[in-house]
Amino acid sequence: MSEADRAQLSGTQPRHARQANTAAMLQLLAQRGPVARSEIAKELSLNHASIGRIIEPLLAAGILRELAEQPGRIGRPRVPVELNPASRYAVGVHLGLERTTVGLTDLAGHCVLAHTEDRDPADHLGTVARAAELAAEMAGSAAGPVLGIGVAVGGEVDRAAGRVVRNDVLGWADVQVADRLRARTGLDVVVDGNACALLGAELTFGAGPGLHSVLYLFVGNVAELGFLGRPVATGPDGIIQGSFGRILVPDLTGGGYARFGECGTDVALLAAARSAGLAVTTLTDLVRLAETDPVAIGLLEARGAQVAVVADTVFELMRPRTIILGGSGAVSDRWLQVVRDRVEATPPAALVRPRSRDNPLVTAAAGLVVRAFFAAGTVWAGVGS
Repeated sequence: MSEADRAQLSGTQPRHARQANTAAMLQLLAQRGPVARSEIAKELSLNHASIGRIIEPLLAAGILRELAEQPGRIGRPRVPVELNPASRYAVGVHLGLERTTVGLTDLAGHCVLAHTEDRDPADHLGTVARAAELAAEMAGSAAGPVLGIGVAVGGEVDRAAGRVVRNDVLGWADVQVADRLRARTGLDVVVDGNACALLGAELTFGAGPGLHSVLYLFVGNVAELGFLGRPVATGPDGIIQGSFGRILVPDLTGGGYARFGECGTDVALLAAARSAGLAVTTLTDLVRLAETDPVAIGLLEARGAQVAVVADTVFELMRPRTIILGGSGAVSDRWLQVVRDRVEATPPAALVRPRSRDNPLVTAAAGLVVRAFFAAGTVWAGVGS
């Protein structure tokens, strides 16, 4: 970019301030929809001239669009602007225990297309190769430019290297992901853990960029958490990822205590259901049975008690303002209330469900790319790319 171009885009503001303000504005529009320039200026504590310098290049690139004028209370009519969701897309890939899901997500966090395939979890080479093929097909189906590919996977992930360091559930160790997808598609690839990706999606598409001191508990076939305190120089976006699988919780059948990773995961829950004589193969089956079946109800209530113990433990350690229960931790408001009824240290109102519920793991994976696009200030990363 030439000095003339840089000066035109940056105006009188420092480059990094412009990036931060642009990112905040894009996230604001992603969450709240059409917003008048005056409201954006108020929300971001910027003057109208600064807002104009941010918005105009984005309008020219088609990333934003103006809507029809609306009468204002006083003075000139309001001209709302909104994100143009179809201006850019991102591919999301979730590598689960037995399934690979690939989806196409727009800039507003809507999964517009998704595809799921069963696979052999032990075959990491075949899994990654097939994921690359599916990602290439998904990118080719997009109606507009594709920013890149985001991959969400459980276990320990080296984001910088784009590899799975270790995933005990899958039996993977030192599996390269990013390089293989990049070689097949020619697109940028971001790989991260489930919890980091899900919390990032909440920040981008859900609760907002102002959210902090928030903990995301992901309960599924793995037990992972992501935590964002006040801005810190730790990890991407300051999000710290870890596991709570070693926390001791009551066993699902009331037979004592065990580690959550051994008795509280979806695998353990479904195994307990089958041992109790329930014909279930998925968590959806179990939740459906729990509308009327007392055994299913008892198992999900026992799971709620486990999650409550986990929530209390991490709350006392980290004191977050908000705890988001994702995955199967609170599959509906009914089961969220079960957890709220059982917590002792955690304020019940601090427990919430995710706002992003449209293919959440695929959206979260794609959100890794969208969030990076927003955070770059877009104009600095090549707004027309």
